[in-house]
Amino acid sequence: MIEQYIPETWVTGSEPLVTVEGKLAAGLTVAKYTPLGLKKSTGEFHIWDPAATDGTEVAVRLAPAVLDSTGGAVSVQLIKAGTFNPDLVAWPGAATDVQKACAFVGTPIGLQLPG
Repeated sequence: MIEQYIPETWVTGSEPLVTVEGKLAAGLTVAKYTPLGLKKSTGEFHIWDPAATDGTEVAVRLAPAVLDSTGGAVSVQLIKAGTFNPDLVAWPGAATDVQKACAFVGTPIGLQLPG
């Protein structure tokens, strides 16, 4: 059997991928490409929660890799802008298709299938 390398198509638009530093809240293990929201009371990023009312209901960043803050809050690079494949986003299990489609509206992050 011959193995074939098939690269993932993460970036799907012409805008550049932009990262910036942000503080990831303590106690998290975040999968690669997870949407993140900014908790208004702390200024720290948490996993996006469309049912929340604390700021984390708006997805404003994406995790560029697996992130670990189980030892305490940490400063990390986060994706702030670009156009990405929605099929590769690590959506929270309870997120509906409508919530996913609206997750990044009003931010410099866009979602587009490769093609």
